Amino acid sequence: MTISWVPVELTDSIGSILALYLAVACLIQARLWFKNKHDDIFRHYIILLTTAITIFAASRSIGHLVKQVLLLSGQNHIWQHLSPFSGGINTATFIAICTIGIYYQSVEKIHRQIEYYHHHLEDMVTRRTAALEDEITERKQIQQSLSEEKEQLAVTLRSIGDGVITTDTAGQVVLINKVAEQLTVWRHEEAAGRSIIDIFKIVDAHDRTPLENPVTRVLSLSRIVAMANNTVLIAKDGAEYNIADSGAPIYGQDSNIIGVVLVFRDVTAEKRLHAEMMKNEKLESVGVLAGGIAHDFNNILMAIMGNLSLTRHILDSQDRVYPLIKAAEKAAIRAKDLAQQLLTFSRGGDPVRQTAAIGEVIRESADFALHGSQIKCQYRIPDDLWLVHIDKGQMSQVIQNLIINARQAMDDSGSISISCENITDLAAEKFPPLAADRKYIKISTTDSGPGIPAKSIAKIFDPYFTTKEMGNGLGLAITNSIIAKHEGFIRVASSPEETVFTIYLPVAEPRSNGQAGAQSTLPCYPDATAHGKILVMDDEEMIRQVTYTMLRLLGYQVVLAADGRKALKLYLEASQTDAPIDAMIMDLTVPGGMGGKEAAAEALRLDPAAKILVSSGYSNDPIITNYRQYGFCGSLIKPYKIMDLHKALTAIITPQSAATPN
Repeated sequence: MTISWVPVELTDSIGSILALYLAVACLIQARLWFKNKHDDIFRHYIILLTTAITIFAASRSIGHLVKQVLLLSGQNHIWQHLSPFSGGINTATFIAICTIGIYYQSVEKIHRQIEYYHHHLEDMVTRRTAALEDEITERKQIQQSLSEEKEQLAVTLRSIGDGVITTDTAGQVVLINKVAEQLTVWRHEEAAGRSIIDIFKIVDAHDRTPLENPVTRVLSLSRIVAMANNTVLIAKDGAEYNIADSGAPIYGQDSNIIGVVLVFRDVTAEKRLHAEMMKNEKLESVGVLAGGIAHDFNNILMAIMGNLSLTRHILDSQDRVYPLIKAAEKAAIRAKDLAQQLLTFSRGGDPVRQTAAIGEVIRESADFALHGSQIKCQYRIPDDLWLVHIDKGQMSQVIQNLIINARQAMDDSGSISISCENITDLAAEKFPPLAADRKYIKISTTDSGPGIPAKSIAKIFDPYFTTKEMGNGLGLAITNSIIAKHEGFIRVASSPEETVFTIYLPVAEPRSNGQAGAQSTLPCYPDATAHGKILVMDDEEMIRQVTYTMLRLLGYQVVLAADGRKALKLYLEASQTDAPIDAMIMDLTVPGGMGGKEAAAEALRLDPAAKILVSSGYSNDPIITNYRQYGFCGSLIKPYKIMDLHKALTAIITPQSAATPN
C-alpha cells in the first residue's frame, strides 16, 4: 500500500510560508522597537539577532518552497543541483547567528561598563580630579623642592670663596661660579659650552710652560688630582694669578663618571705674604749675624782706631807720616759707619744722635755711593746751614740709598744735584706733618733720570715694593723709617725729566746739660793733665790695652777688669782706700759673664753716686740710646778715638768745667 506525500509536502509548504511570514513580522516589529530607543545597546543586539533569524528563516522557507515546487513539477534534477547551496546558506546563517551571540557577550560587558560609567561618571570624575590634584600638588612640591635645591646650590656656589668650574666628559664647560668668573674674566654665558682649555689656561710659574689641564688628568686617572704649588692662571684679559686647585670626578646614578669639577682659589696674596715672611726670617737671621759681626768688627776697629788715634796724638802734625795716619783713621771711621749701616739695615734701632753739621755727611756719603760711576754730583750747601741732631751713620745710609736709587735709574749716566737750605717760612712748604713751632732744614736730591711712574709714587716707601728685577724693596722703606725716627719728613715728586726727594730735619736745640759746650771747648789734642782713677771693664784684651794706653796718655790712673764681677770687686776694694775709682767704663756685652747692665745696676746699688759710662759695639742697642734710664752717665760707641774718650770722661768727672760756655 502506497501512502501519498501530498499532505506532508503541503504541510511543509504552509509551514515554510508561515515561518517566513513570522520572521519578517518579527524583523519589522524589532525595527520599530529599535527606532523607539536606538541608543540602547540591547536593542542593537535584538535587531541584529532578529535580522539573522529572519535571514535564516527566509533561507529555510524559500529553500523548502523551491524544493516542493520542483519536486511537484517533476524537476528533481534541478533540485539536486540547488540543494547543496541551500544547505550552505543555512549553515552560514547559523554561523552568523552564533557570531552575533558571541559578539553580544562582549558588547554586553562593554555596555555594562558604559552603564556603570554613565551612572558613576561624576564620582569617577571627582575621584580622578582629586587624584590629579594630589598628583599636581606632589609634582609642585617636587618642582618646588628642585627649585629650592637649585637656588640653594646657586647660592652656595655664589657664596663659596673659591672658583668652581664643572665640565662634561668631553671637557666642555657646564657651570662656572662668580669667583671663577672674576678670576678667569669669562662670564657663565660665554664660557658654557666652550672647551675648558680655552677658559682655564694654566702655566708653570717658573718656566712659563703650559701645564696639563686637570680635567684631562681626572678623566684619565678617575680620581681626585691636585695641582702643583707653582701653578699660574692666565685670565682672559692677561692678568695672572697664583692658584691652588684640585679636580674631582662627578659620578652619575650608575656610578659612571659624567663630568669633572674644578675647585681653585687665588693664593697670590698668600704667596706674597709667605715670601715676605721668608724675607723677614732671612732679615732676622741677617740681623743676628750682623749684630755679632758689627760687635766683633767694632772691637777690631777699636784697636785700629785707638792705636791710630794714639799715633796721631804722639806724632808731630808736620811729620810726613801724619797725613797717612790721618787717612787711615778716616778710612777706619768709614768702616765704622759701614758696620753701623749694616746693623741699621738688618735690625733697625733707634738713632744714636749727636749735634752735627750735615754737609760733610752728605758729601762723603754721596761721593762714596757714586764711586766708579760717570755721574756728576753738584752740591749747594750753604756755610750757615743750621746744625741738626742726627745719627751720622743712619743719615749717611739715607743719602746713600737715595743716590744709589738715582744711579741705578740713570744707568750710570746723567747728573745729580743736592741742595740744602734753612727753612725760615714753614708755611710756604705746605707740610702739615711738620711741627709749626720748630725750625727745619731742607735737603733736596734731584736726578735727571726717567722718573717714577705715577702709579708707583704712593707705594714708593712701602716695604718690599720695588720696580727693579733684583731689588728687595727695602732701601726707601728704611730711609723713610730713619727720617721718621729723626722726627723729620720725606717726600718725593717725579716727572719724566727728573725725580726730586726732599727731606726735612728738625734743627738741633741748645743743650742744657752742658755736654755740647764741653765738646766745643775741649782741645783737639788733650794734654796729659787729667786726674783720677778709671776702671775699664771689657772682655776683649786688645780693647782693654788700647783703652789703657789712651787713658794713661790723658793722665788717668787705670784699673782693668775682664767682666762685671771682677769690676765690682775692684771698685769695692778701691772704695776702702784713699784712692777710690772716679769713673767706670763698662762693656755692655760680656759672653759667659756679667755684662755692663747688670754690673752697673749692682754698682749703683752699692754706691748711688757711682759714675759709669756704657760702651758697646752694638750702637743701636736701646741701652746706648737711653743710657740714663739704666743709671749710666754717658755712652761710648766702639770704636772710639782718644778725643771721644777724653770728652766723655771730662763731661762726667768735671761737669762744672765741662759746662763752661764758649
